[in-house]
Amino acid sequence: MVISSQFLKLALAAVAIVALGIGVILFMSSNARESGKAGTKIVSKSAKSGTHSTRPSAISPEATRKSRGRDELLEKEPGMTVAPKSERKDLMISISVKARNELKGLRERYQTEFDSPEARKEFSDTLRSVTDPQERERIIQERTTAMRIARDKADAEKGFPGRAREKRLIALMQVQNLWRMNSFVARNENLKTEADQFDERLAEWVASEEELSDEEFHESFNALRHTLNELRVRNQAAVPGRP
Repeated sequence: MVISSQFLKLALAAVAIVALGIGVILFMSSNARESGKAGTKIVSKSAKSGTHSTRPSAISPEATRKSRGRDELLEKEPGMTVAPKSERKDLMISISVKARNELKGLRERYQTEFDSPEARKEFSDTLRSVTDPQERERIIQERTTAMRIARDKADAEKGFPGRAREKRLIALMQVQNLWRMNSFVARNENLKTEADQFDERLAEWVASEEELSDEEFHESFNALRHTLNELRVRNQAAVPGRP
């Protein structure tokens, strides 16, 4: 009986120890889960606040470049040789004349039988000899149709490279006029600084235009014309007697 009683006490003590251990394990596990949830919430809040940060230092160089607009197209390339200011008038004239002569030669190469002075004179003489209005109208319509067909054929022979070159030459012919119009703006003391800056940009564009693709060429040229037009409008507004 004594042995049985001692055995019963030992068994009860063992059960108590096991129950206590299980209780401790469950308590620690519960605390760990609560701590994990709290930590997750803190990290998420921090990440969210960082995502919406709008400090100036966070603006990327790429965003700055995009905001510059058309001026980006007119930046001076490293190592570019730009004509000094004293030589720019002669340079602009030379470029325009050269472009005009090349354009004339290009068009003569692809001219149709209707484009020569002799053909135009012959057509004028023919019209003068026709007195009936309806007959004159018929002759004009026939010639117009024939000219359109001939020019379409010439354009096809010229191809895309020829047409692209023609568009470039037309733009280059205007360089002298851009420089001349800006020189008038420069006489206005209030706009002289901006006119000088335009003069520099035009000279830089002239120095780099051969390296530009067709798209870059026309975009940058249009940007120059836009800037000059704005200067001219402001200059005209400053003249007394003008709105």
